[in-house]
Amino acid sequence: MSDYKPSAGEIKELREKTLAGFQDCKNALVETGGNLQDAIDLIRKKGLSVAAKKAHRDASEGLISAVIGDDGKSGAMIELNCESDFVAKTEQFQELAKSLAGFVLLKCDNGEADGTSLYDTDYADGKTLKTMIDELIGKIGENMGLKKVVKYSLNGAGVVQSYIHPPGKVGVLIGIGGDEGADTEKCKELAHELALQVAFSDPSYISPEDIPEAILAKEREIAEAKAREQGKPEHIVPKIAEGMIRKYYEDECLLEQAFAKDNNMSVKDVVSQSGIPGGKVTAFYRFALK
Repeated sequence: MSDYKPSAGEIKELREKTLAGFQDCKNALVETGGNLQDAIDLIRKKGLSVAAKKAHRDASEGLISAVIGDDGKSGAMIELNCESDFVAKTEQFQELAKSLAGFVLLKCDNGEADGTSLYDTDYADGKTLKTMIDELIGKIGENMGLKKVVKYSLNGAGVVQSYIHPPGKVGVLIGIGGDEGADTEKCKELAHELALQVAFSDPSYISPEDIPEAILAKEREIAEAKAREQGKPEHIVPKIAEGMIRKYYEDECLLEQAFAKDNNMSVKDVVSQSGIPGGKVTAFYRFALK
């Protein structure tokens, strides 16, 4: 144990990121010499964290909005923040959010981006995007900001669909692909079902193959540390860790999750039984206001 003495502010920050107890956070910071990320990892290894995954989420009010292109193969989604839920429900704010989503669809490249990176972009009537937001701020009298945006376009057969969960605090953009000639309506039906799944279960990846090796190695390290923390014999630690990794796949990978509408099926089963030749999830994005 080091002689490091964490401040009240450091302990508070770690508690907010993990929801672990005061003393557990203090001990973790002492043991790691005040390194916040190492302290988070240590708490997870000891099984004390209940919210490390949520550490990145923003508590701002606002709205998620999405639009789909006329061809049904492209879509965009944005998160527009404000200070109060009251403003998020106003017609002016909702119209701006929808307009910004349409702007991203027409003007941006594929991929996710920080909304502020678009502030200097020409928006309309010779005004920049930031100017348009500032004008609404002036009318409503509340600060606003475009937090993040995403655009996704599908090549080949299939569809891109969106789902915004009422009242607009969670949104999903998802692509479903298939072999040439795949039934568009079946693709839309599957896209809707899986968008609901993503909104509900918040996966991080489509399949285990999409998990970066460094992240998987870290999870395996944490799983083995948890097993040792529980006093398991060293020779069975790897086996226990593999079980924890399988559970990690079920939590974090969309295709490995139990289907929300029928827990006897996995999402992988739902895709394979969809009747779409070559049916697959090509991409998904989930925005959430918390």
